[in-house]
Amino acid sequence: MSTGSGPRYGAVARDEVQSIAKGLAVIEAFGPARPAMTLSEVARQTGMSPGSAQRVLRTLVSLGYVGVEGTRFSLRPRTLQLGYAYLSSLPLAAITQPLLSALMAQTEETCSLAVLDGDAVVYVARAPARRLVRDYMSVGTRMPAHATSVGKVLLAALPEAALEAVLDGLSPDPLTLNTLTGREAIRDAVARARRDGFAVNDQETIMGLRSIAVPVVAEGKVVAALGLSAEVTRVTLAALQERLLPPLLQTAGVVAAALLTREQSGFAPWS
Repeated sequence: MSTGSGPRYGAVARDEVQSIAKGLAVIEAFGPARPAMTLSEVARQTGMSPGSAQRVLRTLVSLGYVGVEGTRFSLRPRTLQLGYAYLSSLPLAAITQPLLSALMAQTEETCSLAVLDGDAVVYVARAPARRLVRDYMSVGTRMPAHATSVGKVLLAALPEAALEAVLDGLSPDPLTLNTLTGREAIRDAVARARRDGFAVNDQETIMGLRSIAVPVVAEGKVVAALGLSAEVTRVTLAALQERLLPPLLQTAGVVAAALLTREQSGFAPWS
């Protein structure tokens, strides 16, 4: 579930609950590269002692968040409730989903909405193209921000100091041969996104797919990024801008207007 590695609970202040932090660190240690782990592997990934990791795992097993088969532990479906609780409280996803479905029908390409979480993006709404044989992500998927078009757009909205802080902590392992890995290359891509008002991903997340993304701006603040992705065999880089960018910008504007109307009607802001 996490794109990073190493202990996350170590930064918890003394007046905060270490046991909760450790439990979340264990849950976040699992992911596509580590769907199941032994006790020693969990301890190594989280930076805990084996004894501490064992106590946390035993608690998570009793609560139904983790299962165990032999010596290997893995997440159980109950962990989905943690993500769904967030999504159900996020009006942005509910407002956007029908608009994404309409944009997908109009363009016949996959549409996604993402928000920034540290140096990663989290996809909170998605409408896969009907022709898509295999979808490589779903709602809740985390991806390195610098390797996605939505991520570049969201990084471009950060103040310079906040962007530099993200770049300082970035360990850009390449997802494909096209993934940007150099600090200057990533900074240049973010600068282009800030200048142009959109960002392009040319097979940087997965080979065979291109994407383009624009910011969703509500009351002068970038609250999310909206993107369209397509197979390279059908859509050129030029076609991304010529054919897909106009409806993408239009839909982003509709989303922003819907968010503003919701807030003016007395509801709490989306965030």
